Amino acid sequence: MRNTVLLTLVFLASAGLATAQSASTPSPSNSQASSLPPGMSALTGCLQQKLGQYILVDEENTAHELSGSYGKLRHQVGHQIEVVGKPGIRNVDTTAPGGASGVIEKPVFEVKSVKQLADKCN
Repeated sequence: MRNTVLLTLVFLASAGLATAQSASTPSPSNSQASSLPPGMSALTGCLQQKLGQYILVDEENTAHELSGSYGKLRHQVGHQIEVVGKPGIRNVDTTAPGGASGVIEKPVFEVKSVKQLADKCN
């Protein structure tokens, strides 16, 4: 009986140690996110240009309108890239000629840095 209790305690202690070890090991996505500056996030996808705007299309086929770093983005059209930045808002003037003024807010991703991942989009 005493050996059974001792064996059970050793088993529980080793299971607890293994759980604590696996919980402290960061996954690749967590280590990437933690390496970004506070308040920043990263998007990956194919860069396109439509009607003078830069659009990043991700793996889920979601289009993200980009703002900022136009000099860096210009050379990356048609490439697979990663951009680091933060969500923002762009005001768009919707005033019709001779009409009342109007403005709408569009969500954008404010780019701080650009990294090319591949010469061509998937």
